[in-house]
Amino acid sequence: MTRKQYMIDVNIADDHTMLAESLAEAINRKENIRVSRLFTSIEACRQTFEERRPDILLLDVSMPDGNGIELCREIIAKYPKIKVIAVTIHDEYSVIRRMLDCGIHGYVLKSSSVEQLVEAIERVWRGERFISPEVETIIAKAENSSVILSEVERNILQLICSGMTNPQIAQQLCLSTETVNWYRKRLLAKFGVKNTVGLVTLVMREHLLM
Repeated sequence: MTRKQYMIDVNIADDHTMLAESLAEAINRKENIRVSRLFTSIEACRQTFEERRPDILLLDVSMPDGNGIELCREIIAKYPKIKVIAVTIHDEYSVIRRMLDCGIHGYVLKSSSVEQLVEAIERVWRGERFISPEVETIIAKAENSSVILSEVERNILQLICSGMTNPQIAQQLCLSTETVNWYRKRLLAKFGVKNTVGLVTLVMREHLLM
């Protein structure tokens, strides 16, 4: 059987049923790819794989009964022949990095086109790794950032971005308000912004919290 004739068996694990069904319908228009099963929970996916396994699993990172990152790690370790592609709304660098560290074979955002997802399926099936251009950009920006933060600076930055005031941050980290204020000014200088709004906007836009 030639590669052109080969039917790529795809499963989808996503608790958003309407989206998964629409995605399956679009993918099934390709003559060499078939979505044979849809899972709305990690447990259903896990149990089914004990008996029958697909060539490729399209996996949402957020599932109602568990963490897609942990399932990804489990599948790759237990069933090395299954290729896993994340199809998710998560564009945070921290999530992307964890999935890559698990050994995931592809990462595509749900905002991507069906054509791009089909390309990911075909390339991953051929043994390549596929990271969508949008995700590649997020990775490059995060990993090429010249701003180096200490652990305290990183913790304070995370709390600033969560909306906490200086007194609230000081209480949580057991620091004085004056110390937190000093760190806040230091963060503004490091990132080259004029105020806290600019700092939060930059950090969130560039996905710099890892």
